[in-house]
Amino acid sequence: MNILLFAHLNRGWLGSLVKRGFEQGGHQIIVITPESAPPGFVTGGSQVHVPRLVSTCSPKPDLVVVLETDPRFRFFPDGLLEVPVPTAFWAIDNHLNYRWHKEYSRQFDVTFFAQKDYIRAARRYGATNVHWLPLAAAAEYHGIEPQPGKYAVSFVGNVSKGRRRFFDTIDRDIPLNIVSGIYEQDMAQVLAESKIGLNVSLREDLNMRFFEVLASGALLVTQKIEAGVSDLFQDGVHFVSHHLTDVSSVLRYHLENEPRRAAIAARGRELCLSRHTYRHRCDELIRVTLSHADFLGTRRNKVRSHEPDIAQALVFAHPTFKMTEQSREYYRRAVHKNRLGTYSYLARYFGSYLIEAVQKSSKKTIW
Repeated sequence: MNILLFAHLNRGWLGSLVKRGFEQGGHQIIVITPESAPPGFVTGGSQVHVPRLVSTCSPKPDLVVVLETDPRFRFFPDGLLEVPVPTAFWAIDNHLNYRWHKEYSRQFDVTFFAQKDYIRAARRYGATNVHWLPLAAAAEYHGIEPQPGKYAVSFVGNVSKGRRRFFDTIDRDIPLNIVSGIYEQDMAQVLAESKIGLNVSLREDLNMRFFEVLASGALLVTQKIEAGVSDLFQDGVHFVSHHLTDVSSVLRYHLENEPRRAAIAARGRELCLSRHTYRHRCDELIRVTLSHADFLGTRRNKVRSHEPDIAQALVFAHPTFKMTEQSREYYRRAVHKNRLGTYSYLARYFGSYLIEAVQKSSKKTIW
């Protein structure tokens, strides 16, 4: 299959992992990126007209996939409802960006959320094409045989003020190795040499680190969250959770009980690498997207409706982007098609925003 992939490719970002996941499945990938592109990629800038691009591609793509990118690029490929092949959007940071993710989903045949907790709300809102596709591990980085012992407990990732406060609650007699700014093989090497890999979610999200620690062969210790975790792994069998306040006792117990630590870590690694790599996720994305056989019929109804236009206006107006002129143009289109329907949509949007604000306040947030 030939796939046109819109993605941000900086080291440590999802784009390069998804690209390799598709390639491992035998697919041909053309990558369009908003940044300065290395050889073999196409720099698209912030505005790309997808139908025009598709018409110039050789071979012609069978599928268009857009990944959530760094918001600083304001990367919104245009004309997605006019593309003659199925389209899919994989939205990652739903715990931070749900408000515009649910709107942007209207531009695609299928949208995937990485965070399961937000799918039910999106469907209630009217985004009926949203499916769960969690993050994963990159198997190519985790082929290193685990050699735990160099480090007792490692955390690999950015250290915010909230995370620093959390680390400061860990008893001083527990050796904590905190490493930032390393990715891919370097990240995998540190975790493979650690007895325990510590994960800290920002807002009860199922993040990349969850899978990376599992795949490395270190014991994953993470705060207890829902987020669909129990659909994929079993607490106490494949990983170990804590309740933030008891993290020191959980770490100490598993450092002192090596057979139990090693057994849980081994089971977690085996399951992660056998079912939860980016090759598995890319296969699932293709399967689900292509199962929507009548995408052109569904899309014809969308094109006639005001909803994709007002939804795109709300995406551009979001405080993250502040693309005011673009937002106004899509708003005018929506009003022209259906003034009353547009106003009704806006009322529903702001009602949903109030509900979202209340729900966010109940999340255990670590910043």
